[in-house]
Amino acid sequence: MSLDKSNKSCALCHAPFFEEDDVVYCPVCGAPHHRDCYNSIGHCALEEAHGTENQYDKLLEKAKHTDTKQAAPADTQDDTYTPGDEIFQNLPPVDFLGGVNADYVIEDGVTAKEARNFVITNTQRYIPKFKQLSKKNKSSWNFLAFFFPCEWLLSRKMYKRGIVVGIFTIIATLVSLPFNNTLLNLGFFDIKNNADIMNFFASNLANIHWGTLLAAFVGSMLDFVLRIVVAILGDYWYRCHAIEKIKEIKETSDNIAEDFRKHGGVSLFMFLIGLLAVQNLPALIALFI
Repeated sequence: MSLDKSNKSCALCHAPFFEEDDVVYCPVCGAPHHRDCYNSIGHCALEEAHGTENQYDKLLEKAKHTDTKQAAPADTQDDTYTPGDEIFQNLPPVDFLGGVNADYVIEDGVTAKEARNFVITNTQRYIPKFKQLSKKNKSSWNFLAFFFPCEWLLSRKMYKRGIVVGIFTIIATLVSLPFNNTLLNLGFFDIKNNADIMNFFASNLANIHWGTLLAAFVGSMLDFVLRIVVAILGDYWYRCHAIEKIKEIKETSDNIAEDFRKHGGVSLFMFLIGLLAVQNLPALIALFI
């Protein structure tokens, strides 16, 4: 009987088959044996399982069915073509919708699959967030938005909000500059032992003007509040931005897939621009104040 021997082993001795081996197959369940192994017992080594759900050919069928289910990870995927699907076609079989059904309508006719094709990166996180959030439930938490509020907004192409947050971040830094400069002049940044920090402030507090301290407090609070607000509302803002852009593209675009890539996804360039701006602009502005 000429069948594929690759990745198979004898049902009796369990040794793998080689191309030159003389192999016979059980006429009932199809289990493969070396001819000598089969002849040595005169019947199939798995005869006791014949007629049960553990029969060799039935177990093979179950294994194939399980592999097929694992290869297509989700009932969430939809075979219907949606502009932008090309990005995900050659990627590993991962549920890029994060468990959300592909045809789930997030809002205003925008489906989860369309949102995925617009978001492009880290969709496993954002699509479930889009489903969870609504006009009545706007709060979430985004660690990247907390640590890099301006940069994250710009990278996700929410330019207006990113610029506004960036301006307030720069203002917060400028307000704190006099305090930082005072510390620099007093040699605070030369301290290498943490135990000396308290001694430094105890001995130099009189040399720090109260207005400078107040400004530093206001600047720090402004920066902290900005981070908290963007971290809590950032995902909701991004949801609104994505829905608005997707609707606009569907109504006006001649090439929806291309415009999804143009207006969606992540811009690392804009992230770096935001990072450079909030770190360097305050010092440049301070030179002219």
